[in-house]
Amino acid sequence: MQPFDYHIGQRTVQHEANSVPCADKLSTWVGPVVEFATGADLIVLAHAGSRDGNHPLRTVALSGPAPLVKARSEEGTITLGLPREVLEHLPVNEMCGGIVINPATARRSRIAGIARQDAEGVEISCDIAFTNCRKYMTPTSSQGTATHIGPTGATTVLLSDAWARDMIEAGETAFLVTSTPAGVGDVSHRGGPPGFLRFDPANSALTWTEYLGDGMFVSTGNLRQNTRCALIIVNFTSGDALRLDATAAYTNIRADRKARVDALLQASEPFPVQGRIQCHVHHAQRLAQFCLPRTRVATRQRITSVDTTVVQHP
Repeated sequence: MQPFDYHIGQRTVQHEANSVPCADKLSTWVGPVVEFATGADLIVLAHAGSRDGNHPLRTVALSGPAPLVKARSEEGTITLGLPREVLEHLPVNEMCGGIVINPATARRSRIAGIARQDAEGVEISCDIAFTNCRKYMTPTSSQGTATHIGPTGATTVLLSDAWARDMIEAGETAFLVTSTPAGVGDVSHRGGPPGFLRFDPANSALTWTEYLGDGMFVSTGNLRQNTRCALIIVNFTSGDALRLDATAAYTNIRADRKARVDALLQASEPFPVQGRIQCHVHHAQRLAQFCLPRTRVATRQRITSVDTTVVQHP
């Protein structure tokens, strides 16, 4: 696995946040990606569509009991095997990226590689693979007894629609879909207490606070180079999701911190502010059966920045 190659947008944000030393250390961090992939009960993958922005970001979600994929590591290369049905949502022989996640155990990793069809289904040989920390996830587990691939349909909704407004106001788990300057799709988790997403319908404006993260600024750096994005907000009860296609800008707020070397920091508050994302929403869709319904795990608490770095660590 080659070191993560930060592009200029990511480097710019790292400099603003004084986290370049930390990001350099993490550029070679892979972590237990294979273990997390086989333990994931939700996987979201994305294809960038086209670099000119004329085609929308494409996504597919796999959900259900783990394992959803086959995963192996051979000679430093991580490979994921997926059901062939994902090709109904993503093109073959092109780069896609995404996230493998189990919110109940607070484990997640990011991957990216070319999706190739083989005799058993689809295989992704990962050019990019790294593990994220355990913070900010609402502990939920997937229902169902078999792998579900979604969404099964998409319907345009108005931003004034009551369901859409309720989804934003009550949202706790969302996925931010961005793309690199080279046209590689990326999916990252965004989570917080209900109300962390704020919507101004009069101006079609969606905003949220970016909490203290690992210092890599992968998604927010992508937005510096390509403002096109999608935010997918998941409804636990139904498995439906609200997709908001938008253009977005990231503003770093905390430029006053000392040079950061460590990826994990313990703070005095659960959701310390790092920055802010402001979106202008262009289109909204209701994604039918994006994933299987999810059940809250009452015995687990959300991990935040007040937890020790040992607890935050993957």
